[in-house]
Amino acid sequence: MTTQNGSHEQRHVLITGGSRGIGLGLALRLLARGDQVLITGRSERSLAEVARAHPGVETFAGDLSDPADREKLAWHVRETMPELDLLINNAGIQRRVALAADDAPWAERQIELDTLLAAPVHLDHLLVPVLLAHGRPAAIVEVTSGGAIIPQPFAPLYSACKAALHSYTVTLRHSLAYTNCRVIELMPPAVATALAGPGNTHGAPLEEFCDAALAGIDRALTGGPQVIGYGMTTDERIADRLHTEQQMFDTLSSRFPTTTYAGAEERRNSH
Repeated sequence: MTTQNGSHEQRHVLITGGSRGIGLGLALRLLARGDQVLITGRSERSLAEVARAHPGVETFAGDLSDPADREKLAWHVRETMPELDLLINNAGIQRRVALAADDAPWAERQIELDTLLAAPVHLDHLLVPVLLAHGRPAAIVEVTSGGAIIPQPFAPLYSACKAALHSYTVTLRHSLAYTNCRVIELMPPAVATALAGPGNTHGAPLEEFCDAALAGIDRALTGGPQVIGYGMTTDERIADRLHTEQQMFDTLSSRFPTTTYAGAEERRNSH
């Protein structure tokens, strides 16, 4: 975040899936401007390589498809980064297999579902109290996908999970309204990373995308659009759909009273 006099105010950032691809690209940009950055990944070796190449990056090894590892990560953050003010839920895997051809054991499919959907939902539950406790401006960035809006037959579970995460993000934003924590959705198109495995690296150039993504996050943190697209995901038809969805949500979300984080905080403080 940049202050009114142009100086940079240090942020305290957790990026899941930060040992490569989009996560690493964002981590290095944030680190370069003086932010405290903690990245997670499943591979201790990959994290160690990043730490050696980029002194200052903090790392935590864990499998976010495992709820026990998510609990350990949250405990680590509470102990070492209580000033956390930017959580970027980026960790992901993509199994490129059509529904009719998918004969993998259910446990393999469950890992994809848990990494893409259960992990960010659980981490938000665990870390929102940390983001709210210090009282300073904070934000959660949920990394979805163009597949959230246009299902991809070659990656059906990935698309379905990202669609669910998009829906959840709208509700999370509503739940955190009137608190110090903003909710931002980063909606990449295909980006040239190794997400789908070796050889599947088509898409937008990674460095260009990360530059644009961070600029979009910065704008969102200071009142700009809270959904950040790039390339295909800035198509006006997608923008129109998102606008219509938000209008309908705003109209219908008050039909039944629901507890928000702001209301829960008021009740806690009144006792």
